[in-house]
Amino acid sequence: MNKNNYIFLDFDGVLFDTVKESYLLARYAFYGVEPQVKYDESEYKIFHSARYLITNSWHYYYIMKIINEKEFKNIYDFEEKYNDELLNRDKEKDGLFDTKFQEKRKDLINNHYEFWNKLDEPYSFFYKIKDIQKSSNIIILSTKNEEAIIKHCNDYGLDIARENIIGKTKLKEFGSKKEYLTKYMSNNKIQNAIFIDDSISTINNCKDIPNLQTYVANWGYVKSISDGYNENELINKIKELNNG
Repeated sequence: MNKNNYIFLDFDGVLFDTVKESYLLARYAFYGVEPQVKYDESEYKIFHSARYLITNSWHYYYIMKIINEKEFKNIYDFEEKYNDELLNRDKEKDGLFDTKFQEKRKDLINNHYEFWNKLDEPYSFFYKIKDIQKSSNIIILSTKNEEAIIKHCNDYGLDIARENIIGKTKLKEFGSKKEYLTKYMSNNKIQNAIFIDDSISTINNCKDIPNLQTYVANWGYVKSISDGYNENELINKIKELNNG
């Protein structure tokens, strides 16, 4: 292995399918309904279809707001309304929502761990990453809180140092994934790296970072699988980087 090669991975939508947890937490933060209460399948289906629009957890406030208002015709109309909501963002309301969201996640982890742990499921890509972890420098770069990421990695046997998990708290210091990647690669003089995320906007934002190959994971929360690369294609990209 060339130890100067690095693989930066998003968590939600790349390593783990976390839609159900996100929905139950968002439902709680918006309506006050406890996560353990049975959910409405039709509402969950709409939430799932709109997941590709999300970058940060406070975004869920606007997803729930639009679902609650029931005034959209289809997913394209939903997306348009969502973008309008972001342009007229109410930071006080979405901030309060996000606080409730994060606090309830901590409560589930601390007091209802078995229930919480079953909500998220690893993708097969996660196990492929486990197979190559000893030959790769892996860093998880996510807007999810670090505690949740660490617990899932530990439970499913991904041996990764805590300092290589850059979650919500650490990422706030940089402002964006692009800022983190730019500074990290420059400070560590990294010449070859891959960044995999399921957010097209995040990937597009990072395309001009020197020495960084950027790829959209099409099994994640994307509008269409044609928007990115499948698991095997990206594993091959990683192998090419490591063998280069």
